[in-house]
This record gives sequence, C-alpha cells and structure tokens, in this order.
Amino acid sequence: MKQSSFKIYLLSKTFKGKSSYILFVAILIAIFCLPLISSWAYYEVSPASFFNKVQQLVSFSTKPKIETMELWVTAYSSNEDETDDSPCITSSGYNLCQHNKENVIACNFLPIGTKVRFPSLDPEKFYTVVDRMHERFNSRMDIWMTSKAKAQKFGKKFLIAEIFRD
Repeated sequence: MKQSSFKIYLLSKTFKGKSSYILFVAILIAIFCLPLISSWAYYEVSPASFFNKVQQLVSFSTKPKIETMELWVTAYSSNEDETDDSPCITSSGYNLCQHNKENVIACNFLPIGTKVRFPSLDPEKFYTVVDRMHERFNSRMDIWMTSKAKAQKFGKKFLIAEIFRD
C-alpha cells in the first residue's frame, strides 16, 4: 500500500461515525475564520511598497549628514619644525610627500577619513582628515600645504566648515 493511500485510510478510519463532530468543526470555522479570511480578499499587497519597506530596513543612507561649524583654520607643511621627526607620514599612515596634494587636513575632533569642505576657500574642493594635531589645538583644523611659504601666506582664518558624516 502506498503511503498516501495509507494516510487516506487512516483519516477515513479516524472520522468514521464522527460526522456530527466534523460538521461542528466546519461550522466553527465558518463562524470565526471566514470573516477574517474574506477580509484578506480586499487587501492588496503592493510589491513596490513591500520592497520600499525592505529597502528602508536594510539600506544605508546615501546622503551624508552635513554639519556646519565656524572655527579657526590654519595651515602646515611637511617640515620637522612644524611636525615630528617623520614629517611626510601622518598619524593615519598617509604619505603627504608621495601624494603631494593639498586636499588633506589635520583635526583632533573628527574621525580619520571624514570629508570636509570650506565653501569660502573653494566650494568644489573636499578635504579628508588624515592627521592629528597637538592636543592643545582641539578646536581647529590644519590644512596641509606643499610648502612652508604657502602655509605662512594662508595664516590663520576663521572659516565655515561643512563636515560630511556618513
């Protein structure tokens, strides 16, 4: 005997002579479950809304949070009198002399890798935090310049900084 026909045989033996019990269960289902099940017929599942909800749950924000603050900004170069005994290597391990681009800053209060923009200097240019400063300069930023003369010419400015946080 096949297994499926054996199950049918067992079901028929179990409910033989219990037709009033089956009728009672069917009536209970009709009274309590059918209104609930029939209300599902009017519920339309929109795949777009479902996927939007899933996307909101698992996606990361693609728009960075922008903080604006005013602070003192200075400049420095890769000289031993302005830095430590390895002036080209930043605290994050970035080699300033090898890359030779004036798009990095030193800052103590932002995480390494944070992007910063100074709209009054150049609204299109982004700087990346790759270095730290002496602990007495906890509320300023220091832009790296290729020469000491450029850094001195920059001086000390009170600027608006836009900080892009992930």
